[in-house]
Amino acid sequence: IWLLSLTQYPDINVEAYRALLDHFAGELRERIDLSETDKEILGTINNYIFDELGFSGDEENYYDPQNSYLNRVIDRRKGNPINLSLLYLLLARRLQLPIAGIGLPGHFICRYQSTSDEIYVDAFHHGKFLTKADCIQYLVSGSHGLQDEFLAPVSTRRLLMRICSNLHQIYSQMELTEETTRLQRYL
Repeated sequence: IWLLSLTQYPDINVEAYRALLDHFAGELRERIDLSETDKEILGTINNYIFDELGFSGDEENYYDPQNSYLNRVIDRRKGNPINLSLLYLLLARRLQLPIAGIGLPGHFICRYQSTSDEIYVDAFHHGKFLTKADCIQYLVSGSHGLQDEFLAPVSTRRLLMRICSNLHQIYSQMELTEETTRLQRYL
C-alpha cells in the first residue's frame, strides 16, 4: 500500500504515516475495554475514527484518485470504501482484533469475527454495523448472486489488486493515458 502511494507521491514520509497509525492505535488501546461486548468495542473504534478524527466516505467526489491512496485518505480524512476499510484493518491489526476485509462486488467492508459474534462494518458509511443477512440482501438486490467468495476475507494481495484495478478504471475514465498504463503494468 505504501509502495503504491510512493508511485504517485514519491516525497511522502512513509514512516511518519506508520507512526501516525501507531498513535491512533495507541489512543484506541487506552479507550477500549476488552470486558465490553464486541459491538461496544467496535462502537469505541467507530467513535474515534469517524467522530473524533473525522474520517468519512467521499460521496461528493467518489472517483477522485486521491481516495485510493492511503496517505491522501489520512491527510484529507476522506476516502473510498476500500481505503477506509484498509485504515480500519490497519488499526485493528495493531490492536490484535479479529477483523478482516470483505470484498463485496462494488463495495468493500470489514468483518469482525469472534467466537460469539460476526459483525460487518461499513467504514464508508461511518462504521455502520451490518449483519450477514444485510450483506446477502445487498448481493441479491444487486443481482450479484450468492457466492461464498463474496463474504470471504480477502488476502492482502487481493486488496492491493482491487485498489490498483479501481485506480486503473478511474484513470482510464479520466483519459489519463500515462497513469492508466502505469496501473495496467501493476495489474
